[in-house]
Amino acid sequence: MIAKTPNRKVAYYCLNDPLDKRSWSGVTFYLGQALQRNVGEVDFLGPVEIPWLLDKAIRALQKLSRLMFKAEWIPKYSLLKNLYAMQVLKRKMKGQKYDFLMAPAAAPELAYLKTNVPIVYFGDATYKIYSETYHQEFKNVSRFSKWEGDHLEKKALDKSALTIFTSHWAAGSAMADYGVPADKTEVILFGANMDDAPLRDVIYKKYANGTLTLLFLAVDWERKGGSIAFDTLKSLREQGLDAKLIICGCVPPAGYDHPDMQVIPFINKNDPEQYELFVATLSSCHFLILPTRAECSLIVANEANSYGVPAITTIVGGVPDVVIDGVNGYCLPLKAGGYEFAGLIKEIFTDHMRYAKLVETSRNRFEAALNWDKWAEQFQTALQKHDI
Repeated sequence: MIAKTPNRKVAYYCLNDPLDKRSWSGVTFYLGQALQRNVGEVDFLGPVEIPWLLDKAIRALQKLSRLMFKAEWIPKYSLLKNLYAMQVLKRKMKGQKYDFLMAPAAAPELAYLKTNVPIVYFGDATYKIYSETYHQEFKNVSRFSKWEGDHLEKKALDKSALTIFTSHWAAGSAMADYGVPADKTEVILFGANMDDAPLRDVIYKKYANGTLTLLFLAVDWERKGGSIAFDTLKSLREQGLDAKLIICGCVPPAGYDHPDMQVIPFINKNDPEQYELFVATLSSCHFLILPTRAECSLIVANEANSYGVPAITTIVGGVPDVVIDGVNGYCLPLKAGGYEFAGLIKEIFTDHMRYAKLVETSRNRFEAALNWDKWAEQFQTALQKHDI
């Protein structure tokens, strides 16, 4: 743990509850705790409760957009909702003295905020690349809704004293698409969203498992490439390997059945028994397989790496910043199918020395870069560099 800066007071703002581990896959919670542990006193200003009348008006506008224009209007990026959120934020900050305002994934709410407090913007994508990458979420979105999201992003980035992104992919978009100066942009990777890192010895437990075990850990079967993971299992079995696939976090669609596939629909980490199941699952798996089709940052790889589990994934979005070939996994081309994934996994796993080294370096990668205390250390350096 690094030394905490004395008398540092942080305004921590997000629309959702920053003390809820479900918000932004746990990022807002664990980021806030890292700041409190390593940086200074954190004043949690979220969540923002939307009044009943405003919520009803927003729902009516959303329905009107569908009926009249046959297009989606996304309330998350609406001027109406975020002007209200801005007023709430301003009121909560009134009379307080802060060294800086930390805003994780809060661009829309920041856009119209007037404050002398330096703003630190933190995110894993800009609106432009997020809307262009996550096709399902932005399918049939109206031009006006797209304009709102882009407009709010631009204003928030312009007023931020420092912008921090989790990948060069996202930082590049901020500079190229929104004109953010390179000298106020930093790249710092996410940490692993877990209360306690497992002891290093846990990485050796998987060797007691004689069956090559792949873990598909995701809530979105389609976007995370579930069908390719399934094809990988079939290909490995066809090549004579004793292989198994564990699906955790979702239920495959009809037709995806295999005697060597186990499905764990959901694990609540807040439940001690279920958390033990999560630990046991990660401890016994040999590879995390996520042939993701769209991704801002592969946070689940951080958790897997803490157990010495290498990630086999795809070259998409911010993933190559997280998973480095030959260090904590491999990134295959987006066009790669189950046969290619199986070929790589077989090649690594059957070379015992190569696999053992990859297990070690995966854990090393977690310890050196993919945990929240390391994030806080780099964050402190960035604050000093930018005189905040």
